Parts: sequence; C-alpha cells; structure tokens
Amino acid sequence: MFREMTHIHLARLLPALTLLLASCALVNPGEPAPPRTVLLSAPEIPSPPLRPAPDPRPTAVPVLTTNPPGLLARLNWQDELGERTIVFDSPEETIKLRQAGSGSLILKMGETVIHVNPWSEAADYSSLPKADQIWITDPLPEHLDLRAIREISKDSTQVIVDSASARYLEGLLSFVPLRAGALITVDGIGIQAVPAYRVEMLPDGPRLYVGNSYLASFGDFKLFLAGDAQFIPDIADLGKVDVALLTLNDISSLSPEQAAGIVRSLEPSFVLPYQYRGQEPAVLGRLLVGTGTMVLPLNATGGTAPRASGPTPDRSVAFTEIFLEGQDPEPALLEALFGAEQDGPTLLLPDLRTLAPSGLRIVYSSRDETTLLRLTNSVWNGGYGALNLVGAVEPGSETLNVVQRISRDDGEYVEESIGDFIFHAGHNHWHLDSFSIYELWSLQPNKTLDQVVASSGKVGYCLRDIRRSPEAERIDRAGFTSCSPVRQGLSVGWTDVYQYYLAGQSIDITGLADGTYALMSTADPHNLIRESDETNNGIVIYLEIQGTKVTVVDLS
Repeated sequence: MFREMTHIHLARLLPALTLLLASCALVNPGEPAPPRTVLLSAPEIPSPPLRPAPDPRPTAVPVLTTNPPGLLARLNWQDELGERTIVFDSPEETIKLRQAGSGSLILKMGETVIHVNPWSEAADYSSLPKADQIWITDPLPEHLDLRAIREISKDSTQVIVDSASARYLEGLLSFVPLRAGALITVDGIGIQAVPAYRVEMLPDGPRLYVGNSYLASFGDFKLFLAGDAQFIPDIADLGKVDVALLTLNDISSLSPEQAAGIVRSLEPSFVLPYQYRGQEPAVLGRLLVGTGTMVLPLNATGGTAPRASGPTPDRSVAFTEIFLEGQDPEPALLEALFGAEQDGPTLLLPDLRTLAPSGLRIVYSSRDETTLLRLTNSVWNGGYGALNLVGAVEPGSETLNVVQRISRDDGEYVEESIGDFIFHAGHNHWHLDSFSIYELWSLQPNKTLDQVVASSGKVGYCLRDIRRSPEAERIDRAGFTSCSPVRQGLSVGWTDVYQYYLAGQSIDITGLADGTYALMSTADPHNLIRESDETNNGIVIYLEIQGTKVTVVDLS
C-alpha cells in the first residue's frame, strides 16, 4: 500500500490540501503553532480512473551548450563554502550553493550565509562559514540536528523553522516559526514558507505530514527550495523563479513526473535535483526536453540516514499533523488522498522493472572495425496484473497494431492502443517496437550523470515469461510462453531475458575513450504501456572500460 500511496497524483490531493491551507491561519514570527494530531485508518485504495495512453516522450536528454539568458552558472572546485560550489551570476547579484550531504545545503546570497538542515554527519562545520540564517524544513533527525545548529550559529544567527520543528526547539534556543504562507524579510532576503506534504505508512495506518518548502527572494533573484515532500500544492501561485532545488526520488520525495510539473509551473533557468538515488535526474531531463530549463544534478546522497545528535523526534510524531486525536478525518481529505469509494471495478495494472544488466563484454569486429558493448537485459513484472499485449492481425503486413488488455477485478477488461508489433528478421519473430533502450553516460567529476555518449537506439522485444523473478513477492502461473504475433506479455512475477549474444543487445562504443561510465537500461522509455508505477522502469550501473575489458564498479 505504501508504494501505491507514494505515487498518488497531485491533482487528486489539491481539494483536500486547499481545505487544509484554508484552516492554517498565518502566525507572526515567534508565535508557535499548536500541534494537532490524528492517526488515519487505511482505506482501500482503488486504481486511478481510466486514461488514454500518454503521448510518446523524446528519449534524448537535453544538453545545453549555453546557459539560459539572464543567468550564468559556473562551478568553483574550491570555494569558501567547500568543494564543488555552484555559483550563479545574475546581472545584479551573485548566489552560491553547495550540497553538504543528504538534505543539508549551504547558500550564500550576497554576503548572507544560509545553512539549510545542517547535519553533523554531513559535513565538518568547523571549517565552514558561520550561519547568518539557518532554515529547517522539518523535524526529521537528519534535518533537525541541535548540535550542528549550535556549532554553526553566532549571536546574530536567525533560525527559521517549520511549525513542527518549533515544538522540539522550545526552551533550547531562539527561533522564528514560519507557518505555511507566512512571509518575513531577514538580511534583505524575503523568505516565504510553502507547505510540503508527504504520506508515511505507520503500523497503525497512513499519516499525512506537513513540513516547509521555502521561496527566497534576493533582489530580482528568486530561488525555490523544496523540502522533503511528495506533494507541493498551489505551486503555480509562486510565479517564475530563477533556480529550483528539488528533492528527487520515488521513495520519500518527488517523483520525476511530479518534479517536471513543478518545473513547468515555476519555469526556472536551472533545476538542481538532490537526494536522488539513481537515474531520476536523467528521467527528469527527458521530461523537460524543449522547456529551456537546464538540469544540474547535485551529488547523489540518498538512502536512509542514521539519527543525528540533538533532538531525535520519533517519526510517528514528526511534522505538523492534521487533526485532533480521536477525531475522524475529514472525508474530503481521505477522498483526495486515497480516492473516493467507488462502486466500479479496479484495474489490475502491471509494473515493469529492469534488473541490473549482466553478461557484459566488449567485442571487436575486424570485418567492419566496430567495437560493441554487449549486455544481457532482464525486465520483470512486479505489478498486480499481467502485461497482456494483443496484436491485430493484418495479412501480408510486417507491422501490427498492438493494444494493451488490462484486466479488472470484476473479471472484465479494458483495452488501450500502445504501439506496434514489428517483424524482426534477425530473431525471426514479432517484437513490440521500442520496448527498451540502453544508454552509456559520461560522468561529471562528482560522479553524477553527465550526458549520453553512446546508445543502442530503440530495442524491440518479444515479451514472454522466461524465468521467475528473484525479487517477486507474488508469482502467478506463466501465461506467455511463445512469440506470437497476436499475444505477448509478462505474467506477475515473471522476467523476460534477452541474452547478450542476440541481435540488438549491444551499444556501439567504437572510438570511446577508456574510463568510468554509467550504463542505464530503461524499459518502455516512451511510457506507452499503462502501469501502476511509471517511475521505476530503469536502472543504472557503473562500468570501468579499459580496452576490451569491462568491469562493473561500485561508486557509492
């Protein structure tokens, strides 16, 4: 249930979140907000309403050779804020930014030094400038570290916190609580609190939490900093910004699709993903083709962080919670969060997931003087229903229209057109066109993804049940065992495997320099197939290439 809940569409949350915001009266700086708490029971979660198949998305990641007009970005390898500091030069001001680790950031706007969520485990703060301001987004232990706050504070430091963090700091230090919508000006910087929402599963049911994101205005420069959130409502009301910092992962923060929606609303020149765990910035880049926004990934430091020193609030009471203990939640909130109770049937959707490529080898052909990186690729179905593809037979044609047949829990099904079956002469059977793509990426000095240097192009698959997935919690009986032009697919818990020696299972790396690269394999890169989760189709591994030798390496 938790996995489903983390991908609830933002649009379904807006009615309830609007109701919440309306009830959150603004407070003056220094006035704490009263805590309110409730445990939400876990209702049944129906699938989203039927929708047509999405338009195909480009597979190329945007590579901008020039900065967007009006704002220049450069990288300082050594800076007063630490190594690998990004510097933004606007016509009026200079703004510096660096990720210290996890959700900890350091900003400098003009002469004002700002630490965001300082954490003792993330950096050696003794070597960094003291804070003029400290921004806290929520009371997670790695975001609310009293020891780090005290270490970087001076007598004049202003500590700006969300309402929930204020409860844990009472009597420990002076601070300014900033509730959703409140706006203050400190050191010439306008700071507006923007609500940030997330859902977490607890043993006794799901709970909605509220923290802060921040919109900072410094002269004509505007920066949006997303807190650790899954949902940020009313984002369009903030207007255009210059830089957006977005937490980006599909576990506890924004999915690439949600982040792309925010970027389209805010229209920043630069978006800086952080706290990501893998290929999320690359996925975001694909979604932003043609927008004019440059994606600058900060160093990936995802994962579960150990508890920091200082206040260590239990996660079951973290954030500003919604209702009084013992009261029933507002029906409108539950409906927006989990979907209204429906009399109609539920769709049983598949969920495609790619396993780490294996069987890697480099092959040189003296006949045509090409060098190929060959790989075995495996895709499995971890959803609630089979991926069932049906081809419309047209005698004499080498292309068949394909529909996805989606089962419902009432025994019926619906169909959506998703593409074509194409006859593959090299394999002598029919393939679903453009099912996978394999890309080799160069890496930036901080080991994040840079740009695609080689690609397989679109790879077609004849989808069938080859072997049971070792990661599957449920394995249905195999239902797809042949490469039929009229029926292909993947049963729940089953994997299709394309071995390295088959046609198409290669990337041409002729002329590629030796070095370390990222190999990304993505199933359904155009998102044509209807799934329960569109964000987990790809995987990234790292390779060391030396001549004709390839080795998988761990860069964590």
